[in-house]
Formats: sequence, structure tokens, C-alpha cells
Amino acid sequence: MLVLLALFGCQNPCQTLCQTMADRAYECGLSVSQDELESCVLANEQPTPEWSAQCLEADDPQRLEEWWTCDEIAENYTNGAN
Repeated sequence: MLVLLALFGCQNPCQTLCQTMADRAYECGLSVSQDELESCVLANEQPTPEWSAQCLEADDPQRLEEWWTCDEIAENYTNGAN
């Protein structure tokens, strides 16, 4: 998956969070397709400054593990959220 993000060049905090969330899903035994990851990255091309700040704060693997259970991660991807 890291190769996919490398194709997009510089990442803003929300796009980087897409990869962190995909990594968290993988830790939970879930798979995130390249299409899902690409969709997340593309959907977050131009976040507002406020949203970007929130993404930057949330992009911490340890914090995500505390905030998001594996069940919540599974629900997130099952519902198609980015």
C-alpha cells in the first residue's frame, strides 16, 4: 500500500491519515483495497485548514488504536466511509 501513496507525491495530513487508517485495519485482520485507499486519498485532496488540523492530530497509530476498536474499523470500511 505504501507504493500507492508514493504515486500521489506529497501528502496532506488527511491523505496521510488514509494510510494510517488502512494500516490500523490491517492490524485488525481487515484488508483495504487499493481502490478504497485511492478513493480516500482523492477525497481528501483539499481539506479545509480546520479539517487538516484534525487529521494531523488524529494521525497517530497509538492514538488510533485507543480511539478505534477493530469492530469500529470494520464498520467504517463496510459502510464505505473514507
